[in-house]
Amino acid sequence: MIRRTTSGRRGSDRGGRRWGTACAVALLLPLAMGQSARADPDDDPQPPPPPPTSAEVLARTDGVAALLVRLQDLRHQEEQAEQQSTARDAELAARQGELDRANGRVAAEQQQVDASEAEAAQLAGDEYRGGGLSGIARFLLSFAPTGLLTEAGDLQERSRSEADVVHDVRDRRAALAALRDTARQARSGAELAAGQARAARTDAERQAADVQARLTTLDPAQRAQLDDREAALADQAQRQLLASGVLGTGGGPATPAAATAVTYAMAQIGKPYLWGGTGPDSYDCSGLTSKAWEAAGVPIPRTSQDQWAVLPRVPLDALRPGDLVIYFPDATHVGMYLGGGLMVNAPHTGAVVKVAPLAAMPVLGAVRPAP
Repeated sequence: MIRRTTSGRRGSDRGGRRWGTACAVALLLPLAMGQSARADPDDDPQPPPPPPTSAEVLARTDGVAALLVRLQDLRHQEEQAEQQSTARDAELAARQGELDRANGRVAAEQQQVDASEAEAAQLAGDEYRGGGLSGIARFLLSFAPTGLLTEAGDLQERSRSEADVVHDVRDRRAALAALRDTARQARSGAELAAGQARAARTDAERQAADVQARLTTLDPAQRAQLDDREAALADQAQRQLLASGVLGTGGGPATPAAATAVTYAMAQIGKPYLWGGTGPDSYDCSGLTSKAWEAAGVPIPRTSQDQWAVLPRVPLDALRPGDLVIYFPDATHVGMYLGGGLMVNAPHTGAVVKVAPLAAMPVLGAVRPAP
């Protein structure tokens, strides 16, 4: 596991488009040159100028460096708040489920208490209608020997029944009180979780608004420079990662389940990022990975932090397609590894699901949803 601290935290849309179209450009350029040569054999076609290096781009975009750092920080705060909001929503759903189950048990036990109390009332009514005397008193006042024996047997049976009913009422009332206490605790937990969910959602919405507000202050030239600088930083980090040999030769081909998850994730390319999104029209980072593995029949935790906490860890030199790469020290972003040092992810507000270099953000580690 490695941690990267380069300021290029996220791949930009422009960077993603460069990685996604590089192969197409490489294929089309020789073809276009060949057609030009055939059209006019006397011409001496000049080779296209080489693309600027990452160092050249970074030198040219020094003026927006601080702006990019601030924007990346806002994006990270937004995603951190979004993941917390999603986790709090899940906690609220769990607490509400506990409350519903507790209330159901209270209702069922109340029915049992009502039935036991009705039976006790019936016995008391029978006793009263028998002359207002207790069974023991009637037994003692009986004179006929045969009636005495009969009354004794009836009293013994009745006494057992009355004792059973009394114990039953007492026990069921105690059980009902305990269940009501459990339900009160569940209600308190649900109310606390609801408050936390509302606060987390408000925080996430505020962070998203901050990012959008920052973006609206930029002119097209600044946006282009930001995109160029972010792509150059990602390219620089990717080269360093590959040169370090930390990826090794990989962990082999994808399993059938992993291949299904990768296919699902790749089919979402171009769909917009939306915090809390789980498809089919938009996704956040962990919404994409959780839905992709769900499509493969493997349920995994909903948030990137829970995915990092729960799923088995895998070293970077054993990565194989379908594994999840977790980013930032607080595990607030996740992408799905594709092989060849690339991953697919839903990056941030204003971006779309896309393929990006593995090192586009600081890597925390990787996990594998299925053996």
